[in-house]
Amino acid sequence: MVPARKQRPMSSPAEQAGPEPAPEQAHAVLHCNLNTVDLATSEPFYTTVFGLQPRMRSVSTDSDATPMGLGESTASDTCFLYDRRGPRAAPALELVEWRRPVTVPSAGPTGTGFAAVGYRVPSLAAVSGRLAGRSETAAEPARVRGRLRPALRTTDADGVPVEIVEIPPAPGDPDGGLFSHERLHCRDLGRTVEWYAAIGFALRPGEVVDGPPSASLVLPEDPTFSLECDEHPALSGPPAGRAANTQGVYRIALAVDDVRAAHAALSEVAAGLPEPVFIPMPDTPTGGFTVLFLADPDGAVVELVERPRASVRRPGEPR
Repeated sequence: MVPARKQRPMSSPAEQAGPEPAPEQAHAVLHCNLNTVDLATSEPFYTTVFGLQPRMRSVSTDSDATPMGLGESTASDTCFLYDRRGPRAAPALELVEWRRPVTVPSAGPTGTGFAAVGYRVPSLAAVSGRLAGRSETAAEPARVRGRLRPALRTTDADGVPVEIVEIPPAPGDPDGGLFSHERLHCRDLGRTVEWYAAIGFALRPGEVVDGPPSASLVLPEDPTFSLECDEHPALSGPPAGRAANTQGVYRIALAVDDVRAAHAALSEVAAGLPEPVFIPMPDTPTGGFTVLFLADPDGAVVELVERPRASVRRPGEPR
């Protein structure tokens, strides 16, 4: 576990122009990884229901995935799905079909860790018709950004829970579903909030609602996306030996200016951190990324990716 460093207060974009941003702190959510057993089946669910667009693809035939625990020679197909805000203005859903070794089918709920992906829409009625006939769909409120909101809960082609939440649009929001949040189940909310504060997240003040303890976390420079943490003390941890090619939501990727600066800063307060590594993606514009893999107190994987602040822009916060 990484102890918390001093948490920076949330501020408006204008206020952020004052103090120099910390290069080791996460400043944007880049993507949420979802491993699928069949990319051709998984992708249409998101493009049809939410109007997402595949903006980047990568085909790996022989990549070293040792840092992820998958060996020196792996093969996979990856598709990055973006909502209509586009790559620089919103995080992506990263769908990965592992081919060598193949995606390991899920054995069911994992207990703690990332539990669902969430999209926001101005009106649930606009998407309910696209979910007609899906027996897994149910109308059930969801706690997002400090409020209990109208929502539809369904599952995608891989059985991953998907929360569709009705939230009024922010100024300039495009049509279609917008990537809103990822839900995280933890056993100790205080410890989890402390850990995520160490890498740059801040508590988002919100209304108190009935139910188990929860917290909505955002990156102050990226208010478009929240990490919704729910405490469930009785849950078990992730299954022993859960591999990086296990079907379902596996990790979240966050942008930092300098991965090695992040590693140095975190090493001051935590021992035994892995070293940053370069992950090649030869058929993409960047050619690959320098990353640091971390595990939160319940074992959920968080990936810090070297990506300068100038390469992303985030619009206003939804209500």
